[in-house]
Amino acid sequence: MLRRLANNWSYRTASLRQSNLSLRSRCSYSTEACTSSSPVYVVFGAYGGIGSELCARLAQQPGAVVVLAGRDSAKLEALRGRIGCEGPNLVADVKDSKQVEEVIGYTANKYGKIDGVANCVGSIILKSAHATTDAEFDQTVQLNLNSCFYILRAAVKKMMGTGGGSIVFCSSAVARHGIPNHEAIAAAKAGVVGLMLSAAATYAPKNIRINCVAPGLTRTPLAARITANASALKSSEAMHPLKRVGEADEVAAALEFLLNPRNTFITGQVLGVDGGLGSLKSQ
Repeated sequence: MLRRLANNWSYRTASLRQSNLSLRSRCSYSTEACTSSSPVYVVFGAYGGIGSELCARLAQQPGAVVVLAGRDSAKLEALRGRIGCEGPNLVADVKDSKQVEEVIGYTANKYGKIDGVANCVGSIILKSAHATTDAEFDQTVQLNLNSCFYILRAAVKKMMGTGGGSIVFCSSAVARHGIPNHEAIAAAKAGVVGLMLSAAATYAPKNIRINCVAPGLTRTPLAARITANASALKSSEAMHPLKRVGEADEVAAALEFLLNPRNTFITGQVLGVDGGLGSLKSQ
C-alpha cells in the first residue's frame, strides 16, 4: 500500500516538474503573461467539450495564464497546442482531493494568486433509480458533486489570502426540472447548487464569488450517444422551448462571463443555459 502511494506521489510530482519546465520554456517572467496583473485561471476537465471551449475563450484574454487540469496528459497537451495560451498542464483526477489540492497549491505558489477556477468535469447517466447500481450512483456523485467540494475547499483556502476570486460549477437543468430516468445525475447536480449557495454566502465577505451554470442537453462528445441518435435528438429538442439543444461554446460563454473579474457583483446565482428547459413549458 505504501509503495503504491509512493509511486503515485512520484508520478504526480514528476508531472508537476514537467509542467513547470514546459512553462518556463514558454514564458519569461518579464513578459505580460507573467505579471501579477494578468488573470490566472484553473480549469478542471479542461479537454472536455465545454472545458476546451472555455479554455479557448480564457486564452484570448490579454496576458491570461490558463492552467489546464485533467487525467490525460496527451489530451491536455493537444489542447494546449490548439489554443496556444500560457500556463502548465497538470495531470489530476478530481475524485482525489489530494490531487485537486496539488493543482491549486502549485498554481497559487507559482503565480501568487488564482483569479478563477472552473469545474467542467461531469457525467451523464440515464437510468431510473431501481436500475442504478450503488457503484454507478457513487461514481456519479463523486464526479459531479464531490469534485466540486474538493475544488471549492482547495480554492477558497488560497483565494482568502489573495483578495478573492471567482469559482464556477456546472449544475444541470435536470436539477430543477423533473425528467424521467435522471435520478442519480439530478441528485448530484442539485447538490452542486446547494453547495454553491451555501459557499457563496460563507465566502462573500472574503470577496470570493461562487456561481453555477445549469445547461440543458449540450452537443458535446459526452452527450454524443444522445445527440448522434436522430430519434433521441428529436425528442430532446422538443423538450426545450427553443426547440434545439445547446452548443458547448454557449455554455462556455456563460462560464467565462461568471469568471470574468469585470462581473464582480454576481454571486450565488444559477445561470440557466438550457433553451428554457429549466423554467419554461415547451409548446
